[in-house]
Amino acid sequence: MDDKGEAARRHRPGAWDSEDDTGGAMASRSVPQPPFSTDLLADLHADNVAPELSGRLWPQVREDPESLRFLRSLDDVTAELQALGRDSHVLHPIPPDVSARLDRLLDDLAQGDHPADLPTGDQVATVHHLPYGPAPEGSGDSAPSTRPMAAVPEEDEDNADPAEPIRLAARRSRPLRWLTLAAAAVAVIAGTVVAVDAVRGRDTIPNAFPTKQTGAPHPGGDPTDAVLLSALGRNDVSGPLGAPGALAGCVTAAAGIDRTVLGSMDFTYQGRPAVVILLTALRPPKITALVVGPGCGPGDAQRLEMRDIG
Repeated sequence: MDDKGEAARRHRPGAWDSEDDTGGAMASRSVPQPPFSTDLLADLHADNVAPELSGRLWPQVREDPESLRFLRSLDDVTAELQALGRDSHVLHPIPPDVSARLDRLLDDLAQGDHPADLPTGDQVATVHHLPYGPAPEGSGDSAPSTRPMAAVPEEDEDNADPAEPIRLAARRSRPLRWLTLAAAAVAVIAGTVVAVDAVRGRDTIPNAFPTKQTGAPHPGGDPTDAVLLSALGRNDVSGPLGAPGALAGCVTAAAGIDRTVLGSMDFTYQGRPAVVILLTALRPPKITALVVGPGCGPGDAQRLEMRDIG
């Protein structure tokens, strides 16, 4: 090449003098250019980009107004999440004993363990198969009726063995349904009072739920949802209702419809002895809390209160 050709090559824009220069220019071309995608900016904001590429991107991002606006919005979201994590109106610890019982219940349901196979001392609610009554007239696709079901003949209850628990793994769909109910109960316990207080904007910080609730008296009014839900996964009933099959007869008499027992315990309701029984609601994932007298049974419902929670 003559001197004129060499001089033209050296002054031509974009020309390289060596293979190394060519590689450097090609590497610079591989760096993304504005406008940057939101995914790339989010990774850059989260420090999820290789250090070499991050060092080349930041100078360009700082000169791009759109990119800076997007990064500031990510900063705002991060600050809001951190503030929520410190807000006592949002975060409330679940009482340790309730959390432990729910964890055991979820583990047992996931493994399909039979209540009789559990280690000694672990008490879970026995699932009783309640008798089915005739379907109400005109039920069809309409909303479920709350009318009492027809009485079940006594001979049917005598022939059945209500004390025999139903294995939760008997049907493939049943464990999943139970897991949904238990998870819903966790959400109800954690958020029932907290959400109401946050919406109403109270200035006082709400207290966590009491850690010991079994048999707690409530002389001044009705018990809270949290206290009733503490019976979930338990079978702590003494007296007549502690006998095999007694809960099934009581639920039929007091609720008037086929329900599955989720838990039960002795209870003090407005200064007098009572029993709280947790049942599946007509509209899951809600849970029905039934409060009855200790002598509840067929022909004597002794129903004190019944409410849906969730």
